[in-house]
Amino acid sequence: MSRCRNACRAVAVVVMLALLLPAASAAIVWGPYVTNTTEESAVVSWKTTSPAGGWVEYVSEGGETYHRITSPEKESMHHVLLTNLTPSTTYRYRVGTANETTEDCRFRTLGDQSFTCIIYGDTRAQKPFFTQAERHGLVAERIAAEEDILFVIHTGDFVCEEEEWDEFFATAGPVLGNTTLVPVPGNHEGSVEAFTTIFSLPTHYSFDAGSLHVTVLDSNDWAWADMDRETAWLKSDLASPLPRKIVAFHHPPFSSDRKRPGGDLAIRAEWCDILSESGVDAVVSAHTHAYERYRIEGTEYIVIGCGGAPFYPLAEEKPEGYQVSRERTLGYLRVTVSPESIIMEMVPVAEIAEDGEVTMHQRENVIDTVRLPAGAAPTEKAAAGWWVIPASLLGSAALFRLRR
Repeated sequence: MSRCRNACRAVAVVVMLALLLPAASAAIVWGPYVTNTTEESAVVSWKTTSPAGGWVEYVSEGGETYHRITSPEKESMHHVLLTNLTPSTTYRYRVGTANETTEDCRFRTLGDQSFTCIIYGDTRAQKPFFTQAERHGLVAERIAAEEDILFVIHTGDFVCEEEEWDEFFATAGPVLGNTTLVPVPGNHEGSVEAFTTIFSLPTHYSFDAGSLHVTVLDSNDWAWADMDRETAWLKSDLASPLPRKIVAFHHPPFSSDRKRPGGDLAIRAEWCDILSESGVDAVVSAHTHAYERYRIEGTEYIVIGCGGAPFYPLAEEKPEGYQVSRERTLGYLRVTVSPESIIMEMVPVAEIAEDGEVTMHQRENVIDTVRLPAGAAPTEKAAAGWWVIPASLLGSAALFRLRR
């Protein structure tokens, strides 16, 4: 009888483990993070260790009753669209799967006429010398602690290898959970498919925030097979009537990187005339792991590859339009946008000596400031709606449609 009882107990334990393991194996490893925010909508994303159902709960700041939206399929990568939101409003949200629920996070819908955003990139590690937590973590922690931002533009090279994505989301979590992420494709993200799967966006798109029009481009080698179409789209996109314009892509057309003297000359020839003729205020890139700023025909070209990747030395000889540079410095660009101007400040976080010694900067330090001149007042406000995605790419971004 005791042998039977023991066997029954063993079976019960096996059954309980079988019931518990799926929940345990569906832990949340990425996120939550928000992309594609407009005046009335946003996409909340997260990833679990194995396919599982999930949900998002959200409520406006100060509200009490959460709305719940269920992720439509049992999968590992979740993207849930929130609609009917109110412009310029902060929302609390949390995601859940199985028996796990995250703490409340926050994001703000667009519509602000004046706001602050952050720009930085090249956050990948260099193992075995240092991890993302050791360097990118310094930048992410400072942004999370000190900045009140509408969105953050990451100028590409989030990771070095595919295995590093877990580390990126863990390190950047305090920032990403409480703002909107605007991702730019770098040359280390693996592929177009990897980028679109993670961010539910194509590799070039645009959106409006208050008085600012933001255009994200794909400057990678894989983009050149269809570059004529991307360039034609860029010309059309920059016809935006908004008074302020920023364009972001990974490879800088002007740089004194010793390995790539002068910058990416092919990108310079392809896009720079269009950018100047369209009245673009600033172009932000990365790829060179340092800070640089150039002024070309009224447009500021800023390299902000200071997010934690191994530093690159700069040459003494500088391309045309050189203004300022800084090596071996971790930091980010703080951008304050109003209808009248854009103020861009390079905020240093830490200096890293060649022997690896870290010297932290005071929180109030700024090492470069540029105020872009006032432009004409807007003659038309673009209609609230979805981010502008090239029609030819809509098949790979099923959540989104063109703005009406």
